[in-house]
Amino acid sequence: PGGDAAPGRPAVLRMLVPANERPFWLPLADSFAKARPGVRLELEEGPVPTDLRESLTTSALLSRDGTWDLVYLDVTWTSKLAAAGWLLPLDDAFGEAERAAFLPQALAAGVFRGRLYRIPFRTDVGLLYYRADLLAAAGIAPPRTFAELETAARRLQSPPERWGFLWQGAQYEGLVCFFLEVLHGHGGSWIDPETLEVGLDRPEAEAALALLVRARGAGGVSPPGVTAYREEETRHLFQSGRAVFLRSWPYVFRLAQREGSAVAGKIGVLPVPTLSGAPGSGTLGGWGLAVARASRQPEKAIAFVRHATTLKSQRLFCAPTGFAPARRDGYADPELLAANPFLAELGKIHASATARPVVARYAQASDVLQRHLSAALAGLATPREALAAAARETRALLGEPP
Repeated sequence: PGGDAAPGRPAVLRMLVPANERPFWLPLADSFAKARPGVRLELEEGPVPTDLRESLTTSALLSRDGTWDLVYLDVTWTSKLAAAGWLLPLDDAFGEAERAAFLPQALAAGVFRGRLYRIPFRTDVGLLYYRADLLAAAGIAPPRTFAELETAARRLQSPPERWGFLWQGAQYEGLVCFFLEVLHGHGGSWIDPETLEVGLDRPEAEAALALLVRARGAGGVSPPGVTAYREEETRHLFQSGRAVFLRSWPYVFRLAQREGSAVAGKIGVLPVPTLSGAPGSGTLGGWGLAVARASRQPEKAIAFVRHATTLKSQRLFCAPTGFAPARRDGYADPELLAANPFLAELGKIHASATARPVVARYAQASDVLQRHLSAALAGLATPREALAAAARETRALLGEPP
């Protein structure tokens, strides 16, 4: 696969994308082919679940056979793929002026051990959606603290027809994202990427997990089945009018406002709450582009990364999908704002987004945390027991003394 083109035939770059995104990548591939005659991008359809696509990507890069020239990678993959030596450093290809066009947090997520490996393409940040109509009718102000959220959710819910608060509680990365928001909102931390210090067995972490356990427990504000929910289960329930609050990502806003949605015109959005009421810090998500070290045509691959991250390309991709752009100017762009007015508000919330720890063994550390969070949510361990065990395993994983 890959390789330079035969005389008279275009050079082909290859990249794996999720099947549901491929239709939105095609206009970028077409515009690139027009801008760079003699080069075309071939988009391979991959599975939609992120973990399955990560496995496919890892297997292909491990073989070093040049299967993929470009890597479309989640914000948490950079450290693992860069540590393995599978990605090409992009420091020399993208100067300071080009880098300054991107949201700082999104760009920083592509740096590993001081080198830039990933250019952000689209971004995400955790948000709190709420039924503005229900709160207004009850005379309740939008919550800024966890206590206010719990109180409002309990007052306005009428389970099982309408629950107070939905979140992603299944044993997967989404649970980690939400827990980190609650953890940061309590003043706690998970892993310091510089020192590898682990903060899971501290009172702040215990209080954060206790909040989740209480939410889905008897008399709580979340359905017992929340421990099986991912993004789409929670979105469908919220969008059908069956919840007061929802923790999710920016893509929900546009879908919830569509014709036929039971909550169209009735929702508001806030930063995630905190213990103190100060604006919370949503977990940074998003996808970026990297160049495989095994690519036989790295310069052409870099040219596509540059093409895909122009404002024009961001319009092509983000306007029809509702995804948030990675470029700063996308949040003030009239065309993107016309397609998604929510971007004006989202840009401010993005400024306080928090990245997950950039450590080479991130996937394993996340798996440890997921397992122990799930044990506590299932009642198999207390929050203190679960987090103490998670802290021990994480320290052992990272090579620190238990």
